[in-house]
Amino acid sequence: MMRRFFFSKISIFLVLALLCSKISAFAARKKGGGKKPVAGSNRGFGIAPPTLDEVVSGFRTRLPETDDHDCPCGSSKAYGDCCKLLHIGSRECTAPVDVLRSRYSAFRYRLVKHIIETTHPTCRDYQEDKIAWAKDLHKQGMFDSYNFVALEHGPESIEGDEGFIEFTVKMAGREDIATPTLAGKETKVSERSKFLRDSQGTWAYASGEVRMEDATQDAILN
Repeated sequence: MMRRFFFSKISIFLVLALLCSKISAFAARKKGGGKKPVAGSNRGFGIAPPTLDEVVSGFRTRLPETDDHDCPCGSSKAYGDCCKLLHIGSRECTAPVDVLRSRYSAFRYRLVKHIIETTHPTCRDYQEDKIAWAKDLHKQGMFDSYNFVALEHGPESIEGDEGFIEFTVKMAGREDIATPTLAGKETKVSERSKFLRDSQGTWAYASGEVRMEDATQDAILN
C-alpha cells in the first residue's frame, strides 16, 4: 500500500508542540550559561560491558566457609588441596579425571565459571557468548533442586588426545526446593564422557552418553 502524505492538514497542535519544545530548549541553554558539557570518561561510547568474572561474582554459590573439609570429588583429600586448585586456576586439568572430578565439585558448589572453562569448543553445550552462557547456567543449569550425594567413576581410557571415563553421580531431591515427587528421592545419572586434550596438554569435557535412573525413570537424556 502506497503511503500518502497530508502536509496541508498538519494539526495546529503539532505546530504548537514543536514551537514549545524549541522555546524550552533555548531556555535551558540560557539557564546553563551556554557552557559546553564537560567531557566525561565514557565520551559517548557507553559503559564497558561486564567481564565474565564480574558477572559470576554476583552468582550465589554453595561453597562451605572453610576449605579443610573432604573434597566432594571423593579423592579423600581436603578441598583446599584438591579441586579448589583447579577451580581457582592454580592447576590445570592434565588428565581426564581432573576434568571429571573438578566439574562434579563445581556443580555441587555452583561454580559456573569452571563449568564454562572446562567445556571443549566442540561440545554441544559450548557458547561463544560466555556472559549469556553463564547466565543460562546460573538460571537453570546448576541442578538447584538436588543435593549431590556421591561421584563414582571407573578408570580413564586414553587414545591419543581423546579420553573416556564412565561414571555415576548420585543426587537426592532437596526437601525445601524439589517438587513433592522428587523431594528426598535419590536419582542416579550415569554417563560415558569423552574428553579432548589441546596442544597445551589441558583436557576439557567434549560430550557424553547420559542415562538417568531412579525408581520411576530410565531414560536416555542425550
